[in-house]
Parts: sequence; C-alpha cells; structure tokens
Amino acid sequence: MNTVNKSTQEKFAIFVIAAVQFVNIVDFMMVMPLGPDFAKALGIRVSHMGVLAGAYTLAASVSGLLGSIFLDRLPRRKALVWSILGLSLGTAAGALAWDFHSLLWARVFAGIFGGPTTSIGLAIIGDLVPHERRGAALGKVMIGFSAASIFGVPIGLEVARIAGWSSPFIMVGLMAVIIAVIARLVLPELSAHITARKQGFFANFPIKDLLRQTAVWNSYGLLCCVMMSGFLIFPNIAGYVQINLEFPRQEMGQLYFVGGIASLLVMTFCGRLVDLWGSLPWFILGSIGFFGALWLGMYMQPPLINPYGLFVAFMVFGTFRNISMQTLSSKVPRREERASYMSLQSAVQHAAMAAGGILSSRLLETAPDGKLLGIDHIAVFSAVLVVFAVFLIVALARQVRYREN
Repeated sequence: MNTVNKSTQEKFAIFVIAAVQFVNIVDFMMVMPLGPDFAKALGIRVSHMGVLAGAYTLAASVSGLLGSIFLDRLPRRKALVWSILGLSLGTAAGALAWDFHSLLWARVFAGIFGGPTTSIGLAIIGDLVPHERRGAALGKVMIGFSAASIFGVPIGLEVARIAGWSSPFIMVGLMAVIIAVIARLVLPELSAHITARKQGFFANFPIKDLLRQTAVWNSYGLLCCVMMSGFLIFPNIAGYVQINLEFPRQEMGQLYFVGGIASLLVMTFCGRLVDLWGSLPWFILGSIGFFGALWLGMYMQPPLINPYGLFVAFMVFGTFRNISMQTLSSKVPRREERASYMSLQSAVQHAAMAAGGILSSRLLETAPDGKLLGIDHIAVFSAVLVVFAVFLIVALARQVRYREN
C-alpha cells in the first residue's frame, strides 16, 4: 500500500511540476510574439521588445542566484506555492500596464518569481522520485516546455487577437493561481532537506572551487554565446516577420505551432544521437544550420527563405545546439559540485539571455513606417557568437575527455 501511495504521489508531482513549467515558459515566451500587439496599443517602439524580454531574464538571473542560497532552507511546497503566486501577480500586472515603463516593471516582478520556480520544481522531483526513475520523470516534466511552444503561445496569440493584447496576461495569471492551489493540495510538505546549519549563512554556496576550474569558465562562456546569439534574435523575430516581411498577424499562432512541433520532433531523437556520437558533431551541425538561417533569412534582403522556413530552422537547429551543449556541460561538475554548478549555470543563462535581448534593442531602430532597421546588424552579431561558441565547445570537449580519462 505504501508503494502504491508513493507511486501515486510521484505521478501527481510530475503532473504538477510539468504544469508549472508550462505556465512559466508561456509567461516568458508570449511577450516576444505579442510584441507588435502591445507595442501598437501602448505606443512602444517594436525595437524595444528586447528590453522587455531582457528585463524578465535579468530579474530571473538575480533571483535565481539569491534563491540558490536560501531556498534550501524552506519547505519545498511552501517555496513553490509562493513563487507561483508571485509569478501570477507579476504576470497579471502586465495587463494593467499603460506605457513601456509600467510593463517593464511588471515583467521584472514576474521574473523575480519566475526565476526560482523552475529550480524548486526540479528539486521536488529530485526529492520524490528515486534515482532509477528520475530520468523518465524529468523527461515528462520537459514536455511542459514543448507544450508551451506548441499550444500555449499559439493559444495566447489567438486570445490576444480576439480579446485584446492584455487578455493573455490575465489568462496565464489565472492559470498560475489554479496550479498554485493544486500544488498546495497535492504535493507533500517536503522539509526533510532542512537541517541545522552552524557553518554560517553562505557556507552551503561553495562557488570558489568551481570558479578556479578552466572547464567551468569554458562551459559558462559557451552558455553565454549560445544564449546571447539566440536572444539577439528571438525577442525580435515576431516583429521582423510581421512588419518587415508582412507576414499575416492571424497566422502567427500557426507559425509558432509549426516551429514547436518541429522542435518537439527533434527533441525525441537528438538526445539519442548525442549519446551515440557525442555532443560535438551535433552542436556543429546545429551551428551551421543556425548560421545559415541568420544569413539567408535575416542578413540577406530580401530573404531567401520564407517565415515558416526561417522559424523552423531557428527552432530545429537551436534545439540541436541546446541539447548538445547541455549534455556536455552536465559532465563538467563533480558530483559534490553539481548543485552549486547548476545554480550558477541558471544565473549565467538568464543573464546572457537578458544581455542578448537588451543589446538587440540597442542595435535596432524603428523606421517611420514601423519596420525594424538594423536586422542585418543583429544577424551579424549573432553569427559571430555562433562561430565563437564552436571554438569553445571544441575546447570544452577536450577538457571533459581529459577528466574522464
């Protein structure tokens, strides 16, 4: 009976955490494709979309770093519920925005709580699911990420088209509240990890040894290049295809749906390919494809590939790069360093995403007719980072191989 209860508890936890990931990713992703909508409604320049995306990720980076210090001192369920409620409040506040700055601060508030939500959810899976079943459990949780691209963003776009730009913020905020209530009712308290600490507040955040290792710096540098190269592009691609390429607004949901399906299909076999032949060849393949999409779809004007081809290329080859990079990076820390390494990695990832988004807004301008000027500039900058990332992953692969031998 006890085994049955534990199995049921695991299933409920996996469902709840997958739902948390779904809402968190939809909350983050929907701002980018909805950019032209609320830019028009609030009088915001489309070229400033990168700042809004960057503000969220920068706030998530800071809160994730701080959370790695004190979240292990709180019961898991309580920490998760309060994080989701904070995310809900920050998201719903976006619907009340009246100009750029009010929307910016609403996104910062959402990012403060959105940052720790993912790490708390994964910690709950680690607490509840035994090691021999944890991989499968995390695989199910990751479905929330794909579902956000396939269903969440297209539905949000349709809701915005029918009911106005602010309606998706309200919808996602309400969904987060419902999930917080379910988490409070379904999840156990999970406080066994809390122990008396006599070493001091910062004793359990041992980053000094990590930062002395060249492989760690290379892995974080690689992560910065990959995330920045992507987030120079992603916050602006909706405005680019809608305004510059005159792609119909009513088909934007379909565009994200097709891209999400393509990404999900690649995710199903990319990990196996990386396990069979290693990270390096598939990262290089992804980099070549990503570089080609930048060159043919954004640098060359008029572009040589249509919006569907451009979007699918970014999603597919971006997936190859991300899975290959994450697989290799997971081999960098030693077992006793893994928690600190992952906490810092999350902070670096969000900071790099913020830097890419904010930098793109500095490189872009909005023409009198609304079109984005400087798309070729962000394409070149992103391409340089793509090439630099290849050199970093080659060096990192050698360092990891040396450690294993």
